[in-house]
Amino acid sequence: MANFTSFVTEYYLKQFTPISANMDVSEIIPQLEVIELINTRELVGRPLYEDLKAKFIAQTLNSDEEELVLLLKRGIAYRAASEALVYGTMKITAKGAQKLRGDYSDPIDLPSLKYLKEDLVAKANYFDERVVEFLCKNSKLFPLYNDTDNIENITPTLETRYDNDIVLDEDIDWRLYKKYYGPSN
Repeated sequence: MANFTSFVTEYYLKQFTPISANMDVSEIIPQLEVIELINTRELVGRPLYEDLKAKFIAQTLNSDEEELVLLLKRGIAYRAASEALVYGTMKITAKGAQKLRGDYSDPIDLPSLKYLKEDLVAKANYFDERVVEFLCKNSKLFPLYNDTDNIENITPTLETRYDNDIVLDEDIDWRLYKKYYGPSN
């Protein structure tokens, strides 16, 4: 993780998410790599992700790529904020999992924690949908988006989001949640 450069900085997290300016995000920053690999790379596909990342690091993004990265950054930041809820209130120590408590505060109850996490993930999903719309509208500018010639076979998808929530409602029509990439031929 030492060589990993995220699209999102600590400053960005504190400016554009509910993470407060005085929060120590040192335990959230390492999660950015996981968030980008599980969500962002999966969202845009490995070829486009690696191309954008290389240009971002080299600071050679064109204006269209900058607009795309801005949308990606928002989704990444809200996912990081949802991780901050967990890692900011609990730690894994030599004594096992520990719930933290401040001098002048009380930990949040589980239903409120779940509500906040769902709200932050919903915002991240909103920006992910804007990324897909942007890429579909500008598919000629981003040919790597539909490039299926990649070693790891990581192509754009919203099908598997690696979420840990369990849905037991059998009345859901899952076809309503299917995402389509561009016009069908």
